[in-house]
Parts: sequence; C-alpha cells; structure tokens
Amino acid sequence: MRNNAFHSTYLADRVGRASVTPTGEFEAGGFASFVLTYTAGYFGIDDTGSLKIVHRFASDMGKPQITDPKGWNYVTAEASNGAVLELRYDQKGNIRPWDKTILIRVQRGFLREGDTITVRLGDTRGGSPGLRMQTFQQSAFEFKVLVDAFATYNYVELPAQPAIAVVAGPPVLFKAILPTLRRVGDEFSLGFKGEDKWGNPSSLVEGAFTLRASMPVAGLPARIDARRGTFA
Repeated sequence: MRNNAFHSTYLADRVGRASVTPTGEFEAGGFASFVLTYTAGYFGIDDTGSLKIVHRFASDMGKPQITDPKGWNYVTAEASNGAVLELRYDQKGNIRPWDKTILIRVQRGFLREGDTITVRLGDTRGGSPGLRMQTFQQSAFEFKVLVDAFATYNYVELPAQPAIAVVAGPPVLFKAILPTLRRVGDEFSLGFKGEDKWGNPSSLVEGAFTLRASMPVAGLPARIDARRGTFA
C-alpha cells in the first residue's frame, strides 16, 4: 500500500518509531542541534538495511555534511548495539517533494527490536555551530523517517513523524500595507507588520507606533499598539 506521497505504508506499525529532541519553536535562519532517535520495531533492520531522514526540496535548510566536525550542519549517527553504520547525504535521494535525504545504512551487523540509531543533526560536540534552519516559517517541519527493514530498498514511512516549528525572529523592518490605488472618498484597510531579516512576519513586535499621512485621511488612527504574540 502507498500513500499520496508514494512512500510505502506496508505494516508501518511494525517498523519502529522515531522521536526528536528538543522540540518546540526554532528561529528561521538560526542554528540548532537535534537528536533524532529511531527505535527498531518488530522486524528490526537486516544487514544492509537502512533509514532515510528526508525533507522537502523547497527547503533552504543547511546542507548536511559528515566530514567536518567544526563546520556548519555536521551530522553523525551511531547504533546502540555497535552495528557499523554508513552515513551519507544525497540531495535527490528520495521521491520528490521529499527528495533531500540523509541515508543511514546498517553496513555491518543488524538491529533487533528495541535497538536504536541515534542521529545528531547539527552535532555540536566537535565545535560545529549546529544545523542552520530554513529561512522561512513552517508550523510543522517534519524530519520524515523512512525504514528499509528488509534490505530490499522498499522504504516504509513511519506512521508518526517527529516535527518542530520554524518561526520568525525579531523584527528588523516595519511595513504599512495599503492598496495601490483608491479614489478620493473610497474606504480602504490599513495593515501593519514587522518582518524579521528574512522577510517573515514576526510575532515579536511590541510597542506603540505613530502614524502620519502626507494628506488628510479620515479615520486614520494616531497610533498602532502592537502586542507581542500577534503577527499584524
């Protein structure tokens, strides 16, 4: 059986589970470090079986790398039972739109039910600043995990996927949003927002902002009081 993303769902409840820490909100374009833990299910993982951790092609998250512990986006993986793992990154390693892929292959050994693979995304232990987050907001950024338990290259999507939220940073630019053209006497709406350095509407705006028009505008408020937690 396959879902709308063309990933297999065959006996998905038996191929394991995954979690990520920490969870919560992370600033767009900032650095973060995550520990993704995969726990093998009923089938375990056969010798040369593998995991994929995939994200969407449209994301501009930093490109994972495995060679420079001090560099941006350094990724490591280890198995709880000592199995030897092969780790690599492929920008087109899976089915679009989930084509950016971290591949973790059990190169020598196997996993039994309950064994774990720990993947550190933005591993800071060697001096890396972490994983650079994508520069746009997303309420549910998934670290989608696919499992090839039988070493057949038929990947099953886990039924529950770990996810975080990518949110805007502090505002650096404020904008009044108005119609391009109106006749004299026509009503119009005035919008106001603060944007972070990437252009995302920020919910961290607070304070009073004075409004001044270059011509008389009936109904224009003298000021706008922005409250933290609102976007506009």
